[in-house]
Amino acid sequence: MASAKLKELSERQKTILMAIIKEFMSEGGDVGSTLLVDKYDLGVSSATIRSEMCRLMDMGFLHKSHISSGRRPTDQAIRLYIKDVIEDADLDALDSAEIRQELYRVRFSPEQLLRSILKTLSQRSRAASFITVDNDLRYHGVSNLMGYEELRRVKILQRVIELLEDDNFLRNLISKYENVDVSVLIGAETGIEDFGSLSLAFTKLPFWKDRNGYMGVVGSRRLDYSKVIPLMNTIKNSVESSLRGWN
Repeated sequence: MASAKLKELSERQKTILMAIIKEFMSEGGDVGSTLLVDKYDLGVSSATIRSEMCRLMDMGFLHKSHISSGRRPTDQAIRLYIKDVIEDADLDALDSAEIRQELYRVRFSPEQLLRSILKTLSQRSRAASFITVDNDLRYHGVSNLMGYEELRRVKILQRVIELLEDDNFLRNLISKYENVDVSVLIGAETGIEDFGSLSLAFTKLPFWKDRNGYMGVVGSRRLDYSKVIPLMNTIKNSVESSLRGWN
Protein backbone atom coordinates (compact mmCIF):
# COMPACT_ATOMS: atom_id res chain seq x y z
CA MET A 1 0.00 0.00 0.00
CA ALA A 2 1.09 3.58 -0.64
CA SER A 3 0.78 4.44 3.07
CA ALA A 4 3.37 1.80 3.92
CA LYS A 5 5.73 2.90 1.16
CA LEU A 6 5.53 6.50 2.36
CA LYS A 7 7.66 5.56 5.38
CA GLU A 8 10.39 4.39 3.02
CA LEU A 9 10.68 7.75 1.24
CA SER A 10 13.35 10.21 2.26
CA GLU A 11 12.29 13.85 2.55
CA ARG A 12 14.12 14.60 -0.70
CA GLN A 13 12.38 11.77 -2.51
CA LYS A 14 9.01 12.87 -1.23
CA THR A 15 9.67 16.48 -2.30
CA ILE A 16 10.70 15.37 -5.80
CA LEU A 17 7.72 13.01 -6.09
CA MET A 18 5.24 15.70 -5.06
CA ALA A 19 6.77 18.12 -7.56
CA ILE A 20 6.37 15.53 -10.33
CA ILE A 21 2.76 14.87 -9.34
CA LYS A 22 1.99 18.59 -9.20
CA GLU A 23 3.46 19.14 -12.66
CA PHE A 24 1.64 16.12 -14.08
CA MET A 25 -1.67 17.28 -12.61
CA SER A 26 -1.20 20.67 -14.21
CA GLU A 27 0.15 19.76 -17.64
CA GLY A 28 -0.55 16.06 -18.12
CA GLY A 29 2.72 15.13 -19.83
CA ASP A 30 5.90 13.35 -18.87
CA VAL A 31 8.03 15.23 -16.35
CA GLY A 32 11.78 15.45 -16.81
CA SER A 33 14.60 16.38 -14.46
CA THR A 34 15.54 19.53 -16.38
CA LEU A 35 12.01 20.89 -16.09
CA LEU A 36 12.01 20.21 -12.36
CA VAL A 37 15.30 22.07 -11.91
CA ASP A 38 14.06 25.06 -13.93
CA LYS A 39 10.57 25.28 -12.44
CA TYR A 40 10.84 24.04 -8.86
CA ASP A 41 13.22 25.08 -6.12
CA LEU A 42 14.36 21.60 -5.16
CA GLY A 43 17.91 22.54 -4.20
CA VAL A 44 19.51 19.62 -6.02
CA SER A 45 21.06 19.03 -9.44
CA SER A 46 19.41 17.47 -12.47
CA ALA A 47 21.65 14.40 -12.06
CA THR A 48 20.51 13.95 -8.47
CA ILE A 49 16.88 14.24 -9.52
CA ARG A 50 17.35 11.62 -12.22
CA SER A 51 18.93 9.28 -9.69
CA GLU A 52 16.06 9.75 -7.26
CA MET A 53 13.52 9.29 -10.07
CA CYS A 54 15.05 5.89 -10.79
CA ARG A 55 14.65 4.93 -7.15
CA LEU A 56 11.04 6.15 -7.17
CA MET A 57 10.42 3.98 -10.23
CA ASP A 58 11.80 0.95 -8.39
CA MET A 59 9.43 1.73 -5.50
CA GLY A 60 6.43 1.83 -7.82
CA PHE A 61 5.68 5.56 -7.65
CA LEU A 62 6.79 6.53 -11.17
CA HIS A 63 6.75 4.96 -14.60
CA LYS A 64 8.40 5.85 -17.88
CA SER A 65 6.71 6.00 -21.26
CA HIS A 66 8.55 4.74 -24.34
CA ILE A 67 8.41 8.14 -26.07
CA SER A 68 10.12 10.30 -23.46
CA SER A 69 12.91 10.33 -20.92
CA GLY A 70 10.51 11.91 -18.42
CA ARG A 71 8.36 10.18 -15.82
CA ARG A 72 4.70 10.07 -14.83
CA PRO A 73 3.17 9.23 -11.45
CA THR A 74 1.61 5.80 -11.10
CA ASP A 75 -1.86 5.22 -9.64
CA GLN A 76 -0.09 4.39 -6.38
CA ALA A 77 1.64 7.78 -6.38
CA ILE A 78 -1.60 9.65 -6.98
CA ARG A 79 -3.17 7.61 -4.18
CA LEU A 80 -0.39 8.77 -1.88
CA TYR A 81 -0.94 12.35 -3.08
CA ILE A 82 -4.63 12.18 -2.20
CA LYS A 83 -4.02 10.55 1.17
CA ASP A 84 -1.10 12.68 2.26
CA VAL A 85 -2.00 16.09 0.86
CA ILE A 86 -5.60 16.44 -0.24
CA GLU A 87 -8.02 14.79 2.16
CA ASP A 88 -8.01 17.63 4.69
CA ALA A 89 -8.65 20.29 2.04
CA ASP A 90 -11.66 22.57 2.46
CA LEU A 91 -13.87 24.13 -0.17
CA ASP A 92 -13.66 27.89 -0.58
CA ALA A 93 -16.08 29.52 1.87
CA LEU A 94 -17.87 31.51 -0.84
CA ASP A 95 -18.27 28.42 -3.04
CA SER A 96 -19.59 26.44 -0.10
CA ALA A 97 -22.15 29.13 0.73
CA GLU A 98 -23.32 29.32 -2.90
CA ILE A 99 -23.83 25.56 -3.04
CA ARG A 100 -25.77 25.46 0.22
CA GLN A 101 -28.04 28.30 -0.88
CA GLU A 102 -28.74 26.74 -4.30
CA LEU A 103 -29.60 23.32 -2.91
CA TYR A 104 -31.73 24.80 -0.15
CA ARG A 105 -33.64 26.83 -2.74
CA VAL A 106 -34.75 23.72 -4.65
CA ARG A 107 -35.21 21.42 -1.66
CA PHE A 108 -38.98 21.02 -2.17
CA SER A 109 -38.62 19.49 -5.63
CA PRO A 110 -36.79 16.15 -5.95
CA GLU A 111 -36.46 16.67 -9.70
CA GLN A 112 -34.92 20.13 -9.42
CA LEU A 113 -32.68 18.95 -6.59
CA LEU A 114 -31.29 16.11 -8.70
CA ARG A 115 -30.61 18.42 -11.64
CA SER A 116 -28.99 21.02 -9.41
CA ILE A 117 -26.67 18.45 -7.82
CA LEU A 118 -25.62 17.07 -11.22
CA LYS A 119 -24.98 20.53 -12.63
CA THR A 120 -23.05 21.69 -9.56
CA LEU A 121 -20.88 18.57 -9.56
CA SER A 122 -20.00 18.68 -13.25
CA GLN A 123 -19.34 22.42 -13.45
CA ARG A 124 -17.17 22.65 -10.35
CA SER A 125 -15.24 19.40 -10.88
CA ARG A 126 -14.67 19.76 -14.65
CA ALA A 127 -15.78 16.15 -14.99
CA ALA A 128 -18.86 14.12 -15.88
CA SER A 129 -21.23 13.81 -12.92
CA PHE A 130 -23.72 11.07 -12.10
CA ILE A 131 -26.40 10.25 -9.54
CA THR A 132 -28.02 6.88 -8.93
CA VAL A 133 -31.07 6.72 -6.65
CA ASP A 134 -33.05 3.45 -6.59
CA ASN A 135 -33.26 2.42 -10.25
CA ASP A 136 -32.78 5.94 -11.55
CA LEU A 137 -29.36 6.77 -13.03
CA ARG A 138 -28.62 10.20 -14.45
CA TYR A 139 -25.47 11.87 -15.69
CA HIS A 140 -24.36 15.26 -16.93
CA GLY A 141 -21.30 17.01 -18.34
CA VAL A 142 -19.55 14.34 -20.42
CA SER A 143 -18.31 17.15 -22.67
CA ASN A 144 -16.11 18.33 -19.77
CA LEU A 145 -13.80 15.38 -20.48
CA MET A 146 -12.80 16.98 -23.76
CA GLY A 147 -10.91 19.57 -21.72
CA TYR A 148 -8.20 16.96 -21.07
CA GLU A 149 -5.99 16.09 -24.03
CA GLU A 150 -5.46 12.52 -22.85
CA LEU A 151 -9.22 11.87 -22.90
CA ARG A 152 -9.89 13.13 -26.43
CA ARG A 153 -10.13 9.62 -27.81
CA VAL A 154 -13.25 7.96 -29.09
CA LYS A 155 -12.51 4.69 -27.29
CA ILE A 156 -12.12 6.40 -23.91
CA LEU A 157 -15.23 8.56 -24.29
CA GLN A 158 -17.20 5.53 -25.47
CA ARG A 159 -16.12 3.61 -22.37
CA VAL A 160 -17.21 6.48 -20.09
CA ILE A 161 -20.63 6.69 -21.73
CA GLU A 162 -21.04 2.91 -21.52
CA LEU A 163 -20.28 3.09 -17.79
CA LEU A 164 -22.73 5.93 -17.20
CA GLU A 165 -25.48 4.14 -19.11
CA ASP A 166 -25.03 0.78 -17.36
CA ASP A 167 -26.85 1.43 -14.11
CA ASN A 168 -26.43 -2.12 -12.78
CA PHE A 169 -22.67 -2.21 -13.33
CA LEU A 170 -22.08 1.26 -11.88
CA ARG A 171 -24.30 0.63 -8.89
CA ASN A 172 -22.65 -2.72 -8.16
CA LEU A 173 -19.18 -1.19 -8.48
CA ILE A 174 -19.69 1.72 -6.13
CA SER A 175 -21.84 -0.18 -3.63
CA LYS A 176 -18.75 -2.21 -2.71
CA TYR A 177 -17.40 0.87 -0.93
CA GLU A 178 -19.74 1.39 1.99
CA ASN A 179 -17.75 3.97 3.95
CA VAL A 180 -19.20 7.40 4.68
CA ASP A 181 -16.34 9.30 3.06
CA VAL A 182 -15.64 10.07 -0.56
CA SER A 183 -14.17 7.04 -2.31
CA VAL A 184 -11.71 7.46 -5.18
CA LEU A 185 -10.76 4.77 -7.71
CA ILE A 186 -7.78 5.70 -9.87
CA GLY A 187 -7.10 4.19 -13.27
CA ALA A 188 -6.75 0.42 -13.09
CA GLU A 189 -8.25 0.38 -9.58
CA THR A 190 -11.69 0.58 -11.23
CA GLY A 191 -11.16 -2.78 -12.89
CA ILE A 192 -12.62 -1.32 -16.08
CA GLU A 193 -10.91 -1.84 -19.42
CA ASP A 194 -9.50 1.33 -21.04
CA PHE A 195 -9.91 3.32 -17.79
CA GLY A 196 -6.20 3.85 -17.24
CA SER A 197 -6.43 7.62 -17.85
CA LEU A 198 -9.53 8.10 -15.72
CA SER A 199 -10.62 8.38 -12.12
CA LEU A 200 -13.94 7.71 -10.44
CA ALA A 201 -14.90 9.55 -7.23
CA PHE A 202 -18.19 8.98 -5.42
CA THR A 203 -20.00 9.04 -2.10
CA LYS A 204 -23.37 8.19 -0.60
CA LEU A 205 -26.17 10.68 -1.16
CA PRO A 206 -29.09 11.12 1.27
CA PHE A 207 -32.34 11.83 -0.54
CA TRP A 208 -36.09 12.21 -0.18
CA LYS A 209 -38.25 9.77 1.82
CA ASP A 210 -35.23 8.16 3.45
CA ARG A 211 -34.00 7.04 0.05
CA ASN A 212 -30.27 6.73 -0.40
CA GLY A 213 -28.16 6.67 -3.51
CA TYR A 214 -24.76 7.68 -4.75
CA MET A 215 -23.37 10.69 -6.51
CA GLY A 216 -20.01 10.96 -8.17
CA VAL A 217 -17.83 12.11 -11.02
CA VAL A 218 -15.85 10.43 -13.77
CA GLY A 219 -12.85 12.42 -14.93
CA SER A 220 -9.16 12.43 -15.68
CA ARG A 221 -6.60 10.97 -13.30
CA ARG A 222 -5.62 14.66 -13.12
CA LEU A 223 -8.84 15.63 -11.35
CA ASP A 224 -8.36 18.47 -8.89
CA TYR A 225 -8.90 16.22 -5.89
CA SER A 226 -8.38 19.16 -3.52
CA LYS A 227 -11.67 20.55 -4.87
CA VAL A 228 -13.55 17.39 -5.81
CA ILE A 229 -13.40 15.71 -2.41
CA PRO A 230 -14.57 18.71 -0.34
CA LEU A 231 -17.09 19.56 -3.08
CA MET A 232 -18.80 16.20 -2.65
CA ASN A 233 -18.76 16.49 1.12
CA THR A 234 -20.28 19.96 0.91
CA ILE A 235 -23.06 18.78 -1.42
CA LYS A 236 -23.81 15.73 0.71
CA ASN A 237 -23.96 17.76 3.93
CA SER A 238 -26.03 20.49 2.27
CA VAL A 239 -28.59 18.02 0.92
CA GLU A 240 -28.86 16.30 4.27
CA SER A 241 -29.34 19.62 6.06
CA SER A 242 -31.84 20.95 3.49
CA LEU A 243 -34.03 17.85 3.61
CA ARG A 244 -34.05 17.52 7.36
CA GLY A 245 -37.68 17.78 8.46
CA TRP A 246 -39.06 17.87 4.90
CA ASN A 247 -39.07 14.16 4.07
